[in-house]
Amino acid sequence: MFPLRRFGVIAIQASCLAALVLGIAWNLRFAVADLLARRNQANSTRLAMRWMPGNGGYPAQLADEVYALDPVSAKSLLQRAVQLNRYDAASWIQLGLLSEAGEDLPGAEKALLQAASVDATFLPSWSLANYYFRRENTPRFWYWAQKAAQMDPDDAAPLFRLAWYVSPNAAEIDSRLQIKRPQVAVQFVNFLMAQGDPTAATEAASRLLAANTEGNTQTLLEVCDWLIANNHPDLALPLWNGLASRGQIAYAPVGVNSTEAVTNGGFAKSPISRGFDWHLRTVEGVSSFLNVSPNALGFEFSGDEPDSFLIMDQTAPVEGRRKYVLAVNYGTSGIVPDSGLAWSVTDDRSGAVLARTGSLSSEQGREAYTCFAAPDGAAFVRLSLLYQRQPGTVRIEGKLALKGVRLTGATAEDCPGEKISTFGADSPAL
Repeated sequence: MFPLRRFGVIAIQASCLAALVLGIAWNLRFAVADLLARRNQANSTRLAMRWMPGNGGYPAQLADEVYALDPVSAKSLLQRAVQLNRYDAASWIQLGLLSEAGEDLPGAEKALLQAASVDATFLPSWSLANYYFRRENTPRFWYWAQKAAQMDPDDAAPLFRLAWYVSPNAAEIDSRLQIKRPQVAVQFVNFLMAQGDPTAATEAASRLLAANTEGNTQTLLEVCDWLIANNHPDLALPLWNGLASRGQIAYAPVGVNSTEAVTNGGFAKSPISRGFDWHLRTVEGVSSFLNVSPNALGFEFSGDEPDSFLIMDQTAPVEGRRKYVLAVNYGTSGIVPDSGLAWSVTDDRSGAVLARTGSLSSEQGREAYTCFAAPDGAAFVRLSLLYQRQPGTVRIEGKLALKGVRLTGATAEDCPGEKISTFGADSPAL
């Protein structure tokens, strides 16, 4: 019995040793093959295939390396790669594209569908959407484009662009692709802005607003800025007021019928330079600061600033043919008379100057005002704080503190002795 037991132990030890040797040999072959493949050279990759003939990654890599010079060999290599690994979606896609290039359309479609069957991520669906787009098969394009859109792609713009070529209709694209995921909806809004379609961008942004997701706030503010910059403040205002009503921005809704048409007119908050809030401009030699108790937005002028520049501005709603007074409460320190600092009101549509205050300069707090009539059909004006160095003066130096800006309806009593310019309004000036 003892010799038999000893023989059994020896047999087990021999088997373990053989397995160990085989494992070492396999690891060695793998290491050599991997080292060869890392060179990314066709001859080295062929050697890697000889060392590890069962690894489907090497023929796939070699196909990529020889494709430009020998597409026929590349196709054969890809066929070998998917035989070794039927779950290699990337190789199925490459095989499909090569088959399509060789006019083997049934083979191309089969390969791309196989890729989608083994990999339910964005790339196979996107590849099929492209394929059916090229084949002008609209129903199948929409089917796979919708699948791709449901997968939260990092960059959905190429997908939207294809859809736009098929149908340049934002509502149809939204319906066909069923754009509901927040990440994709944000990208769709950005795409529509890039297309320069204000109405479509506004409609998509409105749906984003209705989702009431705090993470969408910055995108909606970007839409507001884009619409205002492209002369569509009428489309931007409902979005801005929607954000305000939902508490996504710390401002009250604004409008011609609100008690105050100026956003952040009391400077209780630092301007965000977005939408209908004050937009502060970066000017060399000028710094800004916010004071509290009492609230004031301050500017310090170093004397090294340019001869003329815009300091800040805001778009505000008005009613056409209605008379208004712009009143600014402010104080200065060290700023001499005829400073060249002044407020102007311009028609947002035409850019025509409707009114302008005199130069701001006073060591004590005071109020500057100017009166105007909004032109017929006007809906918005631009309120701007500007600097223009006056002839024979040095550049401005000192501090300005803005304590309040108001834009309200005006009567003759509000502007005693001042003619209210009409600039297109049919009614006579007061």
